[in-house]
Amino acid sequence: MNMVHDYEIKSYFVNFENKDIAINISDDEKEKQIIFHNFLCYKFYDEMPYSIILDLEERALDKFFIENKELLIQGKKNVWPMRYDSLEELEEEIRKDHLTYQVLYSSYGMNGWVLAERVEIIDLN
Repeated sequence: MNMVHDYEIKSYFVNFENKDIAINISDDEKEKQIIFHNFLCYKFYDEMPYSIILDLEERALDKFFIENKELLIQGKKNVWPMRYDSLEELEEEIRKDHLTYQVLYSSYGMNGWVLAERVEIIDLN
């Protein structure tokens, strides 16, 4: 999804009620919004002003479970991202909901990932 390459992250909003995350981005000419619809969970790191996006990549769900295994094991104690008895049960639930693993890379600043039903990029001007 190179349609967001070199865009600066201006703000982001998490709407827990609607299960949407909106990231407002811009370059010198355009403003866009990345919307993650019907998200289950997310992790952002190194949030800071003037974060510049390198890429937004959809990865295979298999990679999500490999790359975040320790996080999921730790999260189980806090019922995160949901109540589950085993990693196998969690994986089954996530696959059943047809969630996608979206990874945000930045050349500077905020990085992270979102598990969501779908992602949409909207031109705002």
